[in-house]
Amino acid sequence: MNPIQKLLLYVLALTILGCGAYKAKKQEALLNLPLMGTLVKTTGDMSYNAAEQIGIPKWTSLKVEVKELPFNIESYTTYARHMHRAAKINSIPYNDSLRYKPKYIRLQVQNKIDIAHMLNDDAHGEMRDYLSLDPDHRLVTSVDLALTELEIQEFLAINGAALKKDKLNNIVLVLYMDDVERTYQLKDLPIFDYGLSAFCWGEDQYHRLRIENIVDEDLKCPRNTYLKASKIKSDKAYLKF
Repeated sequence: MNPIQKLLLYVLALTILGCGAYKAKKQEALLNLPLMGTLVKTTGDMSYNAAEQIGIPKWTSLKVEVKELPFNIESYTTYARHMHRAAKINSIPYNDSLRYKPKYIRLQVQNKIDIAHMLNDDAHGEMRDYLSLDPDHRLVTSVDLALTELEIQEFLAINGAALKKDKLNNIVLVLYMDDVERTYQLKDLPIFDYGLSAFCWGEDQYHRLRIENIVDEDLKCPRNTYLKASKIKSDKAYLKF
């Protein structure tokens, strides 16, 4: 084998190994869904999108809204794909032509403004600076659960719900009933999808960066706030010029 053939063989081997590592990383990212109340960086390319958890703000409790939603083609496809990737049994039948559609539960953070105020306090200064560096940073504000009909009825028969943290800083879901509190490890619930919200940046009176709003990632930031914190500096430089 001449030197050129050896070089080509070496390049081919590296390419195969690189493709294998990429596929493994992609599979891991698609399986490990982020938890509600955490900060993530969206990653991926044209072939897939995922969210890598980067931190948890120093909140102690977040009020949660519990919704029952019917599966449609889009949500059911997401559920079915997740079950297939996780090599789990799909126990929820679905047919778009049927009048009755199976349901799922969505847990959603109730008040994003409170989270914005919290992230703007001094205790979150370093985290806020880090978030401002990349417009792909997001907050997980909802998760979808594939529950049985009996479990869905139990989730709907509550007086309230909240996210809290246990002694090991694990995120737990607390359901408040008449005389009982039920606590679930959030990571152990059958999550098949999640929703993200983006940060809208502005300045305080001392020209320090602050989070003015948190909006669903498919929405635009309000006037005079920006998804890219760097946009504030560039606008100021332009006005000064």
